[in-house]
Amino acid sequence: MEILTPILALKLCIYYGSWLVFPLLYWFIKKRWILLLILSLLFIYARFIEPKILLVNHTQINTGFKARYALISDIHLGIYNDASILERTLAKVKEAKVDALLIAGDFTYEPQFDDMRKLFASFAKMKIPMYAVLGNHDCQRPGPSIRKELEEILTEFGVHLISNKAVKLNGITLLGLGSHWARDDDVSLLDYYSKEDNLIVLTHNPDTTLDYMPYHYPDLTLAGHTHGGQVRIPYLYPKMIPVRGDILWDQGLYHIEDEKVFVSSGIGEIGLPLRFLIPPSIDILELY
Repeated sequence: MEILTPILALKLCIYYGSWLVFPLLYWFIKKRWILLLILSLLFIYARFIEPKILLVNHTQINTGFKARYALISDIHLGIYNDASILERTLAKVKEAKVDALLIAGDFTYEPQFDDMRKLFASFAKMKIPMYAVLGNHDCQRPGPSIRKELEEILTEFGVHLISNKAVKLNGITLLGLGSHWARDDDVSLLDYYSKEDNLIVLTHNPDTTLDYMPYHYPDLTLAGHTHGGQVRIPYLYPKMIPVRGDILWDQGLYHIEDEKVFVSSGIGEIGLPLRFLIPPSIDILELY
């Protein structure tokens, strides 16, 4: 039997207790408390509406070779999100007609009380190649001890895990690097490849790129982890993004000297079950 820890109990209270905002909203309207009314409406949007939005963004990236990929990250199935968000995501990926689906880690968020086979079963219906690395929440930094079980389930459902492994995709080399926080991203592998390999790195945390020097740079790095800030309160949210160094990884395409790094803003939520001004997104990357 799973143990309900105090922190998990608090998260559940926040998640389910947030429904109380609706009777409070009625009371604020009745009392004509305008400021509290506005704050309540903003909370309702961030808690109940924006997390259910699912955008499909298109980005063209000059890499010198052609491909069309779907990139998703930070699905975070578990305490706040169930299998339905993954089903919706994969349905939109199917419509996009891409060469492959790339997944930049953090499949889970405290799924102690869930059947993980049911959470991820919709992957089995996909007819395109799927390649993934794990994120810090999949590797116990932080998170439950689920890595082995998760790897077995994803592999069974057709997701190819490539942490510190490479695969060839129509003349393109896709190299997966593991979780940065779990110290599972072996950047020295970069030196096994050259410019002719048309190298793309798939990793979870964009901070992995800070350790590339003095190794060979890839043509493109794909990452997630940041959630784009998740709750984008101006001036405050950049301080909450869990990255290090002088580069503020947020979301979108970055050009850093000879490097190109694309950061997904992700699908799910952690901490609070909120998203504000950064809806869940699928990125369709058109390389040319």
